[in-house]
Amino acid sequence: MLQSMPLDWVTRHSAGAVRQGVTFESLMASSLIDIRHGDNRDMVSPAQWLLLTMNTAVSVEDAAHGLARDGITPGFTAIGLRAVMGCATLEAAIHAVQRLYGMASRSIRLDLATNHDHAIVSVEADCDSQDDAAVLEDTYLGWMFMHCMYFLGRSLPVIEVTTRDRTHFNMGRSHYGIGAPVRHGRVTSMRFGKSLLAMRGGARHAGDNAHWECFRLWLEFVENGWTDRLPVAYGPGLAPPRLGELARRSKVSPSTMRRRLQPIEGGFRLSRQRALTEAAIALLCDSDASVESIGAELGYSDARSFRRFLKAATGKTPQELRLSGPDAVAHNDHLVRQRLREIGGAIAL
Repeated sequence: MLQSMPLDWVTRHSAGAVRQGVTFESLMASSLIDIRHGDNRDMVSPAQWLLLTMNTAVSVEDAAHGLARDGITPGFTAIGLRAVMGCATLEAAIHAVQRLYGMASRSIRLDLATNHDHAIVSVEADCDSQDDAAVLEDTYLGWMFMHCMYFLGRSLPVIEVTTRDRTHFNMGRSHYGIGAPVRHGRVTSMRFGKSLLAMRGGARHAGDNAHWECFRLWLEFVENGWTDRLPVAYGPGLAPPRLGELARRSKVSPSTMRRRLQPIEGGFRLSRQRALTEAAIALLCDSDASVESIGAELGYSDARSFRRFLKAATGKTPQELRLSGPDAVAHNDHLVRQRLREIGGAIAL
């Protein structure tokens, strides 16, 4: 997986449900999140985060997760996905979701504006605290991105994400669910090329489980990134290439390769991160080499940095990965996806 999120972000998201009597422990258990340390050493994968948002909405019967002044019936999320599939262009799809949530709640305001060559989708939440508003706005911005992706049948190349939350864990880096660089701003928003508003949707129809179809598409985006498009294979013992080497193999300049990779999903850096994770797990499980030597082979100057990287990427220490093996990691991911599919199909008006 490309990015995980720290426990304090998960705690902030769960605060509304906890205030309504749902225990934090039960939310973590139902979302298959294993809390070992109780601090930011515990990292949550994108799939676990998505399952947590669904479990939170179900537990309080509120798609605003108990964070807003005015709740939203959970079934509106499925209606929104079906609504976009009836639209001719991306612009019409965004306006359809905007109107839907305008009717669903007074606490979530979605807006589409244009500025020169850019389109800007913004989210404003009415909550009792600015902390709750910041988390809810970020969640709904990600949900709007997923609506756009669901309509297009592929990722939307977002240029920039802004957040009102100065403590956002992706500040100055790529957004965990959208892939674009994050900076502080007066509103929570995402910016992309205005010409994309005229794009038509993918030639397909919403299935019986619209939630799962959307989830599956988003998980493929955040977990696979550009890896399947890179013209080079990675494997145990093979260090991922540098940008210059990748450009040489593709017969383009480094600057051209950087432009190709940057707009979506954080570009080369995040694709390289995923390759490093896969290679590290394979080396740990298939050899008796020390953590220090494996880290050095993969380019880490010290074992502490390598351990920190693996913890953030997988939620496990090198020792835990060795004990559980790659099959255990895959099994947990399979269970998370299975629950996402089940809960997605169950939510409807």
